[in-house]
Amino acid sequence: MRFYIFSFALILFFNQVFSQPGRFYEQRRSKIEEFKKIKLIEALDLTQEESERFFVIYNDHQKRMRNFQKDRERIIEQMNKLVRDESKFQERKFIELEQKLLSLEQEALKNRHDFYLAVKNILPAYKVAKFYVFERDFIIQLNRLLMERRNRNPKEE
Repeated sequence: MRFYIFSFALILFFNQVFSQPGRFYEQRRSKIEEFKKIKLIEALDLTQEESERFFVIYNDHQKRMRNFQKDRERIIEQMNKLVRDESKFQERKFIELEQKLLSLEQEALKNRHDFYLAVKNILPAYKVAKFYVFERDFIIQLNRLLMERRNRNPKEE
């Protein structure tokens, strides 16, 4: 029953967020994050103190991960320009970009690892386990909703 209520709430929420033309990606992402935080508090049954401590590190982690993603996108875009014309491909430039990308990926992985260690210092093991499950389930449900939306509105792609 809880799953159906959650699914229904997600559908209503995302219909509202994605049905408004002219909205920017950042606004949509922000709305999804707000919704996710509310669901996180409920799913983990966080106390006021746990919630305050958790979201300080969670927000910092999310900001860092967004920055990693932006940096990664910039590097990949540079690689895209590099491979447009094989006759102008510069192997040295590629190696430099690849090193930056691999370094960035390692840094992102370390950031994620540090985040989970910090979470373990704030929440009891049971809630940490619930957090892992929540993260997976939220992503699955979000992807399902986005796929359903695409299937209903094929013109928007």
